[in-house]
Amino acid sequence: MADAFGTALVDWVKGSTIPETIQRDDGYVEEGAGPDAYLAQPAAWPAAERTALRHVRGRVADLGCGAGRVALDLQRRGFDVVGFDASALAVRAAGCFGVLDARCAAASTFHREIDDFDSIIMFGNNFGMFGTPERATRLLSRWAKRAAPGTRIFAESTSAYGGGAPITDRGYYRRNKELGLAPGHTRLRIRYQAVTGPWINWLFVSRGELQRIARGTGWTVARIVGDGSAEPYVAVLERS
Repeated sequence: MADAFGTALVDWVKGSTIPETIQRDDGYVEEGAGPDAYLAQPAAWPAAERTALRHVRGRVADLGCGAGRVALDLQRRGFDVVGFDASALAVRAAGCFGVLDARCAAASTFHREIDDFDSIIMFGNNFGMFGTPERATRLLSRWAKRAAPGTRIFAESTSAYGGGAPITDRGYYRRNKELGLAPGHTRLRIRYQAVTGPWINWLFVSRGELQRIARGTGWTVARIVGDGSAEPYVAVLERS
C-alpha cells in the first residue's frame, strides 16, 4: 500500500520543502506541517515536549519516530535510544537523518519490545496512533503486562475542544458525537505529491479523557506537562 507520509519524510531529509496534505473523511483538506515540524530542532518543539524530556531516564524507545527528530536529540544527549515506526520509509528517513538505531514496528506489536526500555516517547500527538479509546485501553493494558515497574510513557496529545488539534474542528467533533464516536476521533489520509496513503484513525484527547483511558490499564498518570487548552500536552504515565 502507498506510503505517502513515509515518502514525504524521505524527501524532506534530502532537502525537499513540499508539505504533505491531510484529507479528512468528510472531504475537508488542509496543508500539513511539513518538514518545518517533522525535522524541527528542539528550540522549535512545543514547550511541553522540551519540559517533559527532563523526566526521561534509562533506555528510550521513540515510538512513531518519523524522521527521528526526538531520537536524534536524545542520542546527542548520550541516551541509548531506538526509533520505532510502522513505516519502513520512515525508518529509512530516520537513518538518513542520523538516528543510529531505527526499526520497523507498530504500536500493536510494541509489547514484544517494551520490556527492554525504561522510557517510551510518543511525541508529535502520537497518543493518537491508538486510533480509538477502546484500542488505547487494550494496547496500554497489553504493554503493562510486559513493562517493568517504573517504566514511563511520555504520551502527547492535543485536546479537540481547545481549537489547537490539527485537522479537527467543532463541526467535526459534533458529528463524531452524533455517530457515537469519541469527539477527537479523526479519520484521515495523507497525500504527498502523486502518492495517496491509506485511511487511518487518529485520536485527539483532552487531559481528562486520557486519564479515563489509562485508568485500570496498569499505568498511572504521574504528571501532565503543558499549559493552555489549545496547546499540545504530554502525559507522563508510569507503570505501577
